[in-house]
Amino acid sequence: MISFSLIFLITVSLSGVYLIFIWKWRKNRQSFYCNDKPFLFAHRGSPCCITENTILSFKTAIEQGADGLEFDIRLTRDNKIIIFHDSDLIRMAERTEKINETTYSKLKEYKLKKTKGQKETAHIPLLEEVVPLLNEIKAINIEIKSDALLKGANILNPLIQFLDLYQIDNKCIVSSFNPLLLWKLKSKRPKTIIGFLYYRNIICHSWHNLIWIILCRPDNLHIHFDLLDHWIVGWAQRKGLKINSYTINDKKTFEKAKKNNIDGVFTDNMEYIK
Repeated sequence: MISFSLIFLITVSLSGVYLIFIWKWRKNRQSFYCNDKPFLFAHRGSPCCITENTILSFKTAIEQGADGLEFDIRLTRDNKIIIFHDSDLIRMAERTEKINETTYSKLKEYKLKKTKGQKETAHIPLLEEVVPLLNEIKAINIEIKSDALLKGANILNPLIQFLDLYQIDNKCIVSSFNPLLLWKLKSKRPKTIIGFLYYRNIICHSWHNLIWIILCRPDNLHIHFDLLDHWIVGWAQRKGLKINSYTINDKKTFEKAKKNNIDGVFTDNMEYIK
């Protein structure tokens, strides 16, 4: 007589095989990708020319021929979504204030570091300040920054309000290294295009990411260029995910991405990649 434990083991095994090798989830449409070349996302704008994650940097990237913009968002103490990468101001303004402990009215007073040869003064922008640029590009990628798996969910409701207000679902990807945030966003707003950022700084990273991909059901996989030959890229392509690679700043790696049929790349140096 077959024991219950054996039946359970067989059921779990068959379910795993189905989920990994057979099951495909519905993807949101992304018509902005190029048919003949990888889509070029300007990573934080044009940080080689103008301070990263600023409106000036985004405008420069557009002038350089970027197809789309990539930038990071965080939430301030007074619940304002700002475009900024780090959790504090140490690197960008030589100050110790943390973003989530500071109001936007205070943050906007601080001048950010300039790149070599930059004349223009740079400040931290609000997310809504990027809206006037949307007609000049094909798509944006909003990356939600998170300092821990169980932190950062308070940004989701203000972000959803922003997405609902401006109705940019046909040209907006929301990505994160935090799979729990993506899962929550997918549950709250299924029509949002989700980009799963592959986290490789963990033991057995391929299986860790595989499990989270299945749970999150993203539309895209965003993966480091060192892993372009990894088996999970081919697996994700067979699942129907778009593949975007970060951060590609040289032509040799860019050519490799094209040979691997990558859909898009994130680059700091738009002029050189072109």
